[in-house]
Amino acid sequence: MAKKGNTKDIAVIGTGRFGTSVVEQLVSMNRYVMAIDNDEKNLTQVSRIANSVAIADGADIEGLKGLGLETFETVIVGVSNNIEIIAALLEIGVKHVIAKARSIRHERVLRQIGVDIIVRPEAESGIRTAIIATNSSFIKYAEGLQEVGDGYAIGTTIIKNAGWFERALKNMNFVKMGVSIVSINRNSKVILPHGSLMLKENDKLTIIGKIHNITKVFEEANGFKGTTEIKISKYKKTKKATAEKTEKKSTLKEK
Repeated sequence: MAKKGNTKDIAVIGTGRFGTSVVEQLVSMNRYVMAIDNDEKNLTQVSRIANSVAIADGADIEGLKGLGLETFETVIVGVSNNIEIIAALLEIGVKHVIAKARSIRHERVLRQIGVDIIVRPEAESGIRTAIIATNSSFIKYAEGLQEVGDGYAIGTTIIKNAGWFERALKNMNFVKMGVSIVSINRNSKVILPHGSLMLKENDKLTIIGKIHNITKVFEEANGFKGTTEIKISKYKKTKKATAEKTEKKSTLKEK
C-alpha cells in the first residue's frame, strides 16, 4: 500500500519524458513524490527516483482513493489524454490539479473543467512545472508570471492593499523583499520607477525577482498579508483597549 499523502506531498500521474522530468525536479527539491502509471514498464526508470510508485488507472476513482490521493496537496497529470483522470481527481477533492495540454483547444477545455494550472510541454519544462507545484502562491498568480531563468520570474500585479496607497517607492523596502520594480502602469501610461513616486490604487506593478519573493509581494500588494495590515490591526486593538481603560476610570469616579 502506498503512503497516504500530507499537505506537502505531490503525485505525478504519467511517467513519460515530461512526467519523469517533473519527478526528478520535485525530489531534488526534497518533496515527497508518488509516481503513478498504468504501465509497469514506464515506472522502471522513475522507481529509482520517486519516493513511491504505483501501477494504477488514473481515471479509477476507487483506485485513487486507495492510494490516498485525496490527501495530496497537488497532483500533476503528465499524460495528454487526461480528461477522465482530471474529472476523477476533482471528484475525490484534490486541492490543486496541474495538467498537460496538447493544444490550445485542449487547454480551453481543461480550464472549463476547473484545472488550476495548464502546461504546454513544448513551452513549459518539467523543472518549471515542479517549481509551480511547490509554490501555492504561484498557483494563484501563475497567469501574471513569466519565468526568465535560474528561478527568476517577471510578473505584474494590481495594487489593492490600501496600506500601499500614497506611499513612496523609497519607503516600500522592495530591495529587502528581494524584488526590483521594472515599471508602473497607471491609467494606461507607463511610469519609470523613482524613489519619490507615490503608489496609487490600481497601479499595475511589474517586478522581477526570485519566484518565491515575487509571490510574497503579490500577496501583500493584493492585501492578503503584510506589515501594513498588521499595523492597522494593532492600532484598532490599542484604541479599543484605551476606550475600555477610560470607561473603568469613569466607573471608579462614580463610586
